[in-house]
Amino acid sequence: MKPTIFTSLLAACAFALPAQTFTEWHDANVNAINRLPMRAVPFAYKNGENALADRNLRNSENYLSLNGPWKFFWVKDADSRPDDFFRKDFNDRGWASIPVPGMWELNGYGDPIYVNVGYAWRNQFKNDPPNVPEADNHVGSYRRTFKVPASWKGKDIIAHFGSVTSNMYLWVNGKFVGYSEDSKLEPEFDLTPYIIPGQDNLIAFQVFRWCDGSYLEDQDFWRFGGIHRDVLLYHTPDVRLRDVAIRTCCNNLSDAQWTLQIDPQFSVYRGEDGEGYRLAAVLTDGGQTVGSDTADVATVLDLSHKAA
Repeated sequence: MKPTIFTSLLAACAFALPAQTFTEWHDANVNAINRLPMRAVPFAYKNGENALADRNLRNSENYLSLNGPWKFFWVKDADSRPDDFFRKDFNDRGWASIPVPGMWELNGYGDPIYVNVGYAWRNQFKNDPPNVPEADNHVGSYRRTFKVPASWKGKDIIAHFGSVTSNMYLWVNGKFVGYSEDSKLEPEFDLTPYIIPGQDNLIAFQVFRWCDGSYLEDQDFWRFGGIHRDVLLYHTPDVRLRDVAIRTCCNNLSDAQWTLQIDPQFSVYRGEDGEGYRLAAVLTDGGQTVGSDTADVATVLDLSHKAA
């Protein structure tokens, strides 16, 4: 029996594997390597009842938090960063510890900078996009081990980083996974080929204070480096709701007639085609169901479609 994919709405009223060059941090032509497509970030519970009963995803068996202390090494200048720290046999005994999430400047690494107009490097470096300075371009390197349950074997395992400033290079068990920049996006990477469920695994990443993307992030705010939001792993079923766009469309304003349009995007793995799966959408208000609908996943599945 194929399951129903359940979406709850609460109302208040295959990619390529390019090689890294380690010049991506000042290459305007590269924004990401092997990063999964950006999406809204609904989290998959085991079933609709669990989603409604306990909305704390940390209690889900599909979830593993990587928040907490990480081994950490910080350098003032980018050209002093370690280039082999991701190896499994690397000796990090002399490294410090830093909390994740955690901003460098609030943990004793560098000074916080507030700039209203202009770039944070304006007193030391002349703007030259996409290049950014190496001097005072702090780099933080992170390492830790983790173990995912053996029951996750055969499932797709995704790493989620809530916010990383300004970019990140990622390795797992000594192998390069991917690259991402854009401080306030939530980069995700497929770790399935790199992780051994039920055993200790090493995850390592490196973050630059500034990269070429920093030229597009000149907002009125404090400039902090590091990890600003949760880091976690989750696993997914072979057919999952990957992205969803929800719109309210006015049919007749005078009669207060509105239509709720749900535009889903699915991911399928290991030969699945969506046959036998159903999507159920339920709109609730104050615990009461005010609307619902269902559809066969196979009829709405479009691998070339992206919710927008």
